[in-house]
Amino acid sequence: MPELLLVSPFSGLVRDLATLDDPVFAQRIVGDGVAVEPASDATRIVVAAPCAGVVAKLFPGGHGIALETDAGPVLVHVGIDTVELRGEGFTPRTGDGATVAAGDPLVEVDLAAVRSRGFATVTPVLAIGGQRVDTVAPVGGTVAAGEPLFRVVPPS
Repeated sequence: MPELLLVSPFSGLVRDLATLDDPVFAQRIVGDGVAVEPASDATRIVVAAPCAGVVAKLFPGGHGIALETDAGPVLVHVGIDTVELRGEGFTPRTGDGATVAAGDPLVEVDLAAVRSRGFATVTPVLAIGGQRVDTVAPVGGTVAAGEPLFRVVPPS
């Protein structure tokens, strides 16, 4: 499998997973990567595909999207504990089995609605197949949608 560069699914602050208030993400139990936090004044975002792939699973409600890529599986999880919203504030723009290119819309998120219910909007972007992750974007810095986040190196 080849290496793959993942780009930011939207503009925001790059955070280390260890700083998240969810032990599954913070301890990298699901996989490795980084999180992107939308600006506090952003009210809506379109979460775009961080790379080319096939939508292996659009989670019910649209809060999570698993992609099968040439370098293994990747997960974009919008927010923390947002499964509890049961789709409120999320408008899927793709579906299971869809082929996507980097930058293609996956889900539109009403950040104001998510925040008003008390949920964090920080979004982990993860390699979930045991791949090595080489961070490209500086943690603590900002990225624009489509700018490089990290490189996925398949397991040897």
